[in-house]
Amino acid sequence: MTVATPTLTFDRNIPRGLVHRESIAEVFLTDAQPTPDGAIFAAQLPRNHSYFSDHRGTATTYDPLLLIEVFRQVAIYYAHSFVGVARSEKFIFGSADFTIADADTLRIGQCPGHCVIEARVIADKRRDDQVIGLTLEMVAEIEGHEAAREIMVYQWMPAPVWNRIRVRGRESLGLPAEPSIPPQPPVARMRPGSVGRHNPRNAILANPVLTGEELTALTIIDTDHPSLFDHALDHVPGMLQFEAARQVAMAAANAVLGLDTSRMVMHRLGIEFTKFGEFERDTIARATVTGDTDGARARVSLTQGTDVIAAGDVELRFRPADIRTMVQ
Repeated sequence: MTVATPTLTFDRNIPRGLVHRESIAEVFLTDAQPTPDGAIFAAQLPRNHSYFSDHRGTATTYDPLLLIEVFRQVAIYYAHSFVGVARSEKFIFGSADFTIADADTLRIGQCPGHCVIEARVIADKRRDDQVIGLTLEMVAEIEGHEAAREIMVYQWMPAPVWNRIRVRGRESLGLPAEPSIPPQPPVARMRPGSVGRHNPRNAILANPVLTGEELTALTIIDTDHPSLFDHALDHVPGMLQFEAARQVAMAAANAVLGLDTSRMVMHRLGIEFTKFGEFERDTIARATVTGDTDGARARVSLTQGTDVIAAGDVELRFRPADIRTMVQ
């Protein structure tokens, strides 16, 4: 990607409402300009963050999920600012396919990272000639070097339509129209190290069960988590599902293949969201993992009862430093 960026600035955060965030500290975009088939964006990547920086063995690199969050913010900002979607509209994410292009570009330097994202519209969804959804192809560069790519499918709708869909879906499950957050029962939270974390609060899996090559675990829904639940929601958010998919893949690679999570970094995440995740139902993360010379691959799913709410694939790779050590 070669993008001229003379007008992009990194001086201040964009308004938080344009990316559906409450905390200014959780807003990473700083600027945007339209292009003929999309837009280019500027983002500043924090060198230290209580959630995105909390990883075993990867304190010197940016978290791939940080870039996924940047891509999410790009998609929301683009819809509001360049498509004219009202702030009151509700968004649904259908799928995301994320890949690290070059792991070396994720190394943290002496200053916060300057990230430039090119977003292209490669498809749209229409109703009565009105655009109600997009497929974006996004490429992120850090300090001028390509770092990651993602294709995201998402759409939006007026709040009254959203409310009708949500009420109808919840009633079909025997749930009341208004979501509630039940008290968290006692759980055996997994050790942070087994899912690649240091901070216990960022380890969101519990009650693990290993059956053959499949690992299952309960996903902890901590609505007070400052990053995963930055603002009030009526369903299990996509970013928490991304994290659950990564952590169950890490845990399976550790339990089944004996791989040290401090050596592993998520290289790819492809996931499709199929149903709303409800707070009142247990969210079970599942992973079946196989190893290869580069690391491990996991088929993952998130289920509530017999319903699959999300499913996809996670690819874990050895950190570049570990690969060099193994070759020597």
